Amino acid sequence: MTTTPAPPAGPDLDPSGETPARGALRRALAPLVAGGTLSAAQADAVLVVLTPLVEGPAEVAAGPAEVPAGEPAPAPWRGRLLEAAVYLGCAFVLAAVGVVVQQRWSAMPRGGQLLLAGSLAAVALAAGLVVSWPVRPRHTGSAEPRHAVRRRSGSVVLTLGVALAVATVALAVGEGRWQPVSAAGAALVLMVGVQVLAPSVLAELAVFGAGVALVTAVPDVAMPAPSGEGAAGSFDWEAVDALRGSLLLAYGAAWAWGASRRLPHRELTVALGLGVGVIGAMSTAAKGQPLAAVLLGVLAVAAVLTYLRDPAWPWVVGAVGAVFFAVLLVGHRTLGPALTFLVAGVVLLGGTAGAVALGRRRSRRAGGG
Repeated sequence: MTTTPAPPAGPDLDPSGETPARGALRRALAPLVAGGTLSAAQADAVLVVLTPLVEGPAEVAAGPAEVPAGEPAPAPWRGRLLEAAVYLGCAFVLAAVGVVVQQRWSAMPRGGQLLLAGSLAAVALAAGLVVSWPVRPRHTGSAEPRHAVRRRSGSVVLTLGVALAVATVALAVGEGRWQPVSAAGAALVLMVGVQVLAPSVLAELAVFGAGVALVTAVPDVAMPAPSGEGAAGSFDWEAVDALRGSLLLAYGAAWAWGASRRLPHRELTVALGLGVGVIGAMSTAAKGQPLAAVLLGVLAVAAVLTYLRDPAWPWVVGAVGAVFFAVLLVGHRTLGPALTFLVAGVVLLGGTAGAVALGRRRSRRAGGG
């Protein structure tokens, strides 16, 4: 009478204390060891080789990752409730500030205004730090990281605090040509800190807006307009506009080709940068429309060349927009209004069709067709 040998006892096939994936694999190998197909040593060797390959999928199938001891289990509805409460609280704070400004602000002394604005800014910044610090990028079995709600909520509160801090800086500097530069510079520095601590779409937009405000205000400080009426009439306003447009063009290019490589929402960053670049190039038309058209053409060529190696839609859209406005600037003086709009429309439609064709071609290449 033939008896089936029992699997060897001992810790080799004991699944206690193991992960679910390793235990399941060991149990699958046990009948092969029991039937004599594999020896215990061979089963252990197979177990060592296959465990790293199956442990990840088995853990995903088994359910959400275990939460470390001492930390509460994640509750998505609680996070959403916290986020909604933060947004509602920020709205109430803004409403309260608006009421105070409308009813009591003009009656308050300057010192009281500074104290109130500074106190509100400090409270909002402290609350934002409490909400968003420290952010631990730990993933659970949920669809989004565990820290995502805290990060977004903290970013909103910190951005509110930055807005109040910028108002405090503007109030402290007082009216004058240095006020916009000081406020925009403070906003840019503080929002960069917010983006590092609690990155979000709101923080990216605020950083970009603060940079645009700073670049726009710099020419008024570098080339201040005279105060007298007669002197103001002889002032070179076109030079100020050209400087402002050049700075906006440079800022937009730096944002599109530089900052977009380090920020998570890359397409949004590129679109914002190209949009400001087009506006800046058009602003130089005060010194001559041909100059603005040339700058728009250079921007369009650079965007097309970038699109050939980085097929993101903002590049081709920005290129088409730059060419469209260049045609408008040049054609307005040489072709007449009707023919200009006709050529611009053809450029816009042709550029859009070319972008769609390039996108389909890249899709076919990527799909192997």
